[in-house]
Amino acid sequence: MKAKFDATAEFRATLVMDEAPVSSGWSDLWRRVCAFIGWVWTSTSFDDPRISKYAQDLMLNETRRGIMLMAGLSCVTHIAAIILHYRLGGHISFFYTFGLLAVLSMHIVISSRYVSDISSLNLLGTILLVITGVAIMSIAHRTGTVNAALLASVVLLFMVMPIAPWGLREAFCIVGLTYVTFTISSLSVAGRFDPETLWTLQFLMLASAAIATLTIMRNTLVRRDDIIARYELESARAKLQLVSTRDPMTGAWNRRYLEQNFVEVARAARANGEILRLALFDIDKFKKLNDNYGHRHGDQTLRRLVDVLTENLSGTAHVSRLGGDEFAVLDTSEDFEPAIERCLQHLATDPRLLEVSGEPVRVSVGFSNVSPHETADLDSMYRIADEALYACK
Repeated sequence: MKAKFDATAEFRATLVMDEAPVSSGWSDLWRRVCAFIGWVWTSTSFDDPRISKYAQDLMLNETRRGIMLMAGLSCVTHIAAIILHYRLGGHISFFYTFGLLAVLSMHIVISSRYVSDISSLNLLGTILLVITGVAIMSIAHRTGTVNAALLASVVLLFMVMPIAPWGLREAFCIVGLTYVTFTISSLSVAGRFDPETLWTLQFLMLASAAIATLTIMRNTLVRRDDIIARYELESARAKLQLVSTRDPMTGAWNRRYLEQNFVEVARAARANGEILRLALFDIDKFKKLNDNYGHRHGDQTLRRLVDVLTENLSGTAHVSRLGGDEFAVLDTSEDFEPAIERCLQHLATDPRLLEVSGEPVRVSVGFSNVSPHETADLDSMYRIADEALYACK
């Protein structure tokens, strides 16, 4: 029995199969465009809030440098325009206008050094560009013509925009405001400029605006990738630094950390008028613990010692494992020695340790102090505490 062939059904199925990829293709393209615009919309907003915070701190300095460079270049350009118009015998309004613009540019260079907000820095750059656009068109209205020098100034105004590290959001705002300023100014007085001049001005503005916007988008794309790469690199470096200064078994700091941070801690103590205190610990008969009850119990004792110290001492205490069963604590707390004694008593009565050995863990300790009027030295403090430790033993 032969199956009946339906040509109409096959034709309709073919249409559906042909149309589906097109619809899917346009939808995919639209999603890609939206995703790209969202990606280059700003340089400081990321899905990860940690990267966003890092980007904001980083872009503050980048934006400041970009606005200062843009304003500085604008100042040099205006001074060059004054010299050019002087050589060409330009109208007196050229000198006044470009002179004031040079002063404004230098003022923004200086002001940018003291602004600590990205939005304010962007506002300074926007003010400079918009006022420059208004000034150029005021010269054109005063002289009644748009000469080649003014057209060049219009192009240069758009070309300096990508110097600042703006995102697409700022680019739309700044490019749009500048374009609208020029357009409204050129059309504000009917018949002031001939149609050829207006069309030339529109062409140059649109072309320059498109180039500036595309350049800003590309710069933002590269900048965002760079921010992510730098954040990941610094995060990896911070993790590596943390690993290199942590004792892996107990979680305490190690000798390297103590040596690297001692000067900073001592300087802070001296600035605050506090006494710098160092305590050295040594677990009594630690080898016997390992031999009689195993290294697992010995490791557990070391970890419990660190836990007790970190849980009961002040938040400014630096607990370090120097090696083996030797530990050091650096702090400025006035209750330092009594707090240490309480910690050691707590360790001696720890039920988890007593359950294994049946004997309390005894720890010898030595102290050394440096007043804020003396210069703290780690080797000297260590030697004094070490002598007190062995005297205690």
